[in-house]
Amino acid sequence: MSRKGFVRAVGKNYTREDLLKMEPVALGGLFRERVHHGIEVKFNQIVSRKMPVPENFGYEARMILEVWKERGFSEKTPDIEWGKKYIDFADRLIRGEEIKPEDLPPRPEPFSQKEMETVEKLIRERRSIREWEEKPVPEELIEKIMEAGRAAPLGCNLGVVRFIVLTSEEEISAITSDIPTPAGRCVVIVIGYDDRIYPAVGHDKIVPHNQVLDCAAAGDHMLLMAHALGLGGVWLTQTEKTSLRFKEKIGAPEFFQPVMHIAVGWPANGTIKTERTPLEDMVIKVK
Repeated sequence: MSRKGFVRAVGKNYTREDLLKMEPVALGGLFRERVHHGIEVKFNQIVSRKMPVPENFGYEARMILEVWKERGFSEKTPDIEWGKKYIDFADRLIRGEEIKPEDLPPRPEPFSQKEMETVEKLIRERRSIREWEEKPVPEELIEKIMEAGRAAPLGCNLGVVRFIVLTSEEEISAITSDIPTPAGRCVVIVIGYDDRIYPAVGHDKIVPHNQVLDCAAAGDHMLLMAHALGLGGVWLTQTEKTSLRFKEKIGAPEFFQPVMHIAVGWPANGTIKTERTPLEDMVIKVK
């Protein structure tokens, strides 16, 4: 149950005055998290009558949204509009209105055979490419790749993943790679997280590793999109030491924490896809 007049986080409660002073990026993260845990997680159970509408349902998300508006921040971004939809559903449930199936997006349906062929082709044929033609990658394709990363799964909808795109020789030289990544042949996208958001909601105390997992999920989506676009990509990770060196060389903001990077370009040749361990050796059976 929400405590009236406060917004909860792990280990702390925020007053309205606290929210008015909070960094915008942290306030947005807190809004998404409170919509997720305060409304979304309970929503389907309430609609299917497996639980009653909780007291003060959605109160915290509403309070943050009110402060968001008061501070003059945009309500037109996708994440805020998403949250407002759930707040509207919460308001309707509080009023005793019935949420009908037609009020909700359609349920996922199995892909057609033709669609499944495309999915299988993408998953089975994607491979690491480490040599590229001397041919520029158009900006619109780089944006498509990052949009795929933006669509990846993320913990508690906190939205911490960030990208830095490196295209020039000077920029790319700031990153440490175990393969050559020459400018003109590839673009390097560094994937990291904004470390201002997790402390605001207290997730740095309970699931700090989720920030790294979010970056990995984004990287996977991005490499799949690169392959679908006819580009070749490779997944590369960094150590704490090389990450710090990169931040210093490139002048990245203090809050940006690099986790990994991908290099993408036009494949210079085909490669033999690495084969994986047999599935029967990967599945662990327990009693």
